[in-house]
Amino acid sequence: MIFLGTWAGLNIISGSAGYFLSEDDTKYFHQMNAGWNLVNLGIAGFALYNISQMDASSLSYSESVIQLQNLDKILLFNAGLDIGYMATGAWMWERGLRKGSERLEGYGKSLLLQGGFLLVFDLVLYLLHSPITNNIITQSDTFQLTATGFRVNF
Repeated sequence: MIFLGTWAGLNIISGSAGYFLSEDDTKYFHQMNAGWNLVNLGIAGFALYNISQMDASSLSYSESVIQLQNLDKILLFNAGLDIGYMATGAWMWERGLRKGSERLEGYGKSLLLQGGFLLVFDLVLYLLHSPITNNIITQSDTFQLTATGFRVNF
């Protein structure tokens, strides 16, 4: 989330400056980058706040596994949304070219960039996180609590 927040901050700064220093569709590209990343900054800030308030020791093992699996699902769902953002951006860019709308062109280019970044971000996080989740689940399968005691399977 620190990485996402940094990306957002840099885009807000560069987008704001670029909006005032640019013309044509580039002006709208920067405008959308700044606006889009206000949302990203809010998401990163909200997530970091929630992480700072979380007491991981209060979660049971099964609750922890459920939380890990939920994060994996959220990351994959977000990757699907990211593809939708990119498709919308491509449509806006193309429509802007057809209609002669610099705003649609700039916004479309921005959505392609931001959606592409988020797609890579979400997939990398999933590829890093999912093996951890799977490893914990696999390790838990080696332990069994039976009526006669505790058993470790190798």
